[in-house]
Amino acid sequence: LRVAAVASDWSAWGSALAAMAENYSRAGDEARAEGRTASAAEQWRRAVDYFHFAQVKLTDEAEKSACQARVRLNYEKLAGLLSPRAVPLLIPFKGAFMRGYFRMAEAGAPCVVLIGGLDSAKEVELHYFAEGFLKRGLSVFYFDGPGQGESVGQLNLDAHFEEAVTVVLDFLSDHVKVDGFGLFGVSFGGYLACRSAAAEPRVKACVSLGGFFDSRILQRLPLPAFANLRRAFGLNENEEVERMASQITLEPLRGRMDRPLFIIHGRDDHLVDEAQVEAMSAWAGGLNEVWMMEGAEHVCTNRFGECLPVLCDWMRAQLTMAVAPQLIPSESEGLSWHANS
Repeated sequence: LRVAAVASDWSAWGSALAAMAENYSRAGDEARAEGRTASAAEQWRRAVDYFHFAQVKLTDEAEKSACQARVRLNYEKLAGLLSPRAVPLLIPFKGAFMRGYFRMAEAGAPCVVLIGGLDSAKEVELHYFAEGFLKRGLSVFYFDGPGQGESVGQLNLDAHFEEAVTVVLDFLSDHVKVDGFGLFGVSFGGYLACRSAAAEPRVKACVSLGGFFDSRILQRLPLPAFANLRRAFGLNENEEVERMASQITLEPLRGRMDRPLFIIHGRDDHLVDEAQVEAMSAWAGGLNEVWMMEGAEHVCTNRFGECLPVLCDWMRAQLTMAVAPQLIPSESEGLSWHANS
């Protein structure tokens, strides 16, 4: 309501949110200086979220970039106050660095590597998803791969994102003690996670939330998301993006996904249709499970309260050999479920 009172249009919303974010950031700094660490963490957390959603609405590139930088700065201040704390890692890759955060649930625990979508931020959406895995005793690593977040302009997205994931797993294996890896991806990250899991035998299980099979879905992208894709590829023209996008497909890795895959998808997803889900399931073969949520939107944002606990439980079961959740929802719950045998 405070924002609505001063925001007259889309960009004005961004400016109003950014102003509120600055207030939260300043309050966090003051609390930290006075030794009130819990309050500092709460205020910086709010600042991170508000700066992120401000940049979503801003149309001026300089203002958008400034807010993105403020997201990262406030999360850096927050990281050491989290429980467990978020340890920043710099992973060398192709002459640059992939930046991310490792959080250890306990020494030797399995680790879930989280991969974001075109509009995701590791400090916001991936942080939120990571909390669910941490609560179940799984360590997490969330990062900006090629074409994502801090990597934009330094490392371009290409058809072989799995190469970046292999380097991430190598680095984590060398520097921290973990008992196996799982992959989680959301939206475009769901596609990237599936591709990486198929190519990387150290991945024991994979979850795709709102992912897809190939580039046919790009025709449905709204203009801001398409612009993000163009920046991720490091290209200038939309026509170049279309040529590059033709390489976005799981097909070359057919037959290599021989580990459990959990596909969660909203029946009302306006970006990724059911044909894409069916293609993913057929590609993965016998070890995949599909959960179509009735009435759920893209990445099931309006049903997080139902789907996130289940997918986190499923991942824990796969990585720890615990009993997997039995999902037999009734029709009254508005869900549909099937598992390939």
